[in-house]
Amino acid sequence: MKSSAHRWSARAASAAAAALLIAGGTAGVTFAAETDRSAEGIVAYDPPVNSTANFAVVATTHPDTVGCNGYNVTGTGTASGKPTTGGTWTQTEVVCTATIPGKYDIKGTATITESDGDQLTLTYQLTAPLTADTLVYPTGTFQITGGTGNFAFATGSGKMNARVNLLDHDHVTSKMLGDIFFTG
Repeated sequence: MKSSAHRWSARAASAAAAALLIAGGTAGVTFAAETDRSAEGIVAYDPPVNSTANFAVVATTHPDTVGCNGYNVTGTGTASGKPTTGGTWTQTEVVCTATIPGKYDIKGTATITESDGDQLTLTYQLTAPLTADTLVYPTGTFQITGGTGNFAFATGSGKMNARVNLLDHDHVTSKMLGDIFFTG
């Protein structure tokens, strides 16, 4: 009797295990089928900040020839993309060659002014290798610090990169991709 009860317990355990395997296997297939169907609806991410600035710059020697050994740079031009509807780009930045060995260290502020006067302000920090090449491609980050009008309570951040020809200060381009939030 004892061995018969033991056999029934073993059979019941086997049946329960088989049921779990079948249910688990079916759940996995169902999940995979549902996942495949939803993959059809994937849309490429379009960030809320997707802006390009084209501008000219004027560079003057930075007064700290030891700690910075670089330039004060101002720039003006145009900006297009999101979240602004286009407008003017103005910037001031300090470009140092002594703060990070072997790199340009670029810190700046910029303002995009729309035709209606609304302004979006930001700061940025970029770096690029110091090379003998005349084309420089700084990369880094930006922070939205506010603005006026529709951008009065704006914050946000993202990635920024630029293209600079050291022999042509009239055609500099920067690109920003990131997020913007309105906290007011």
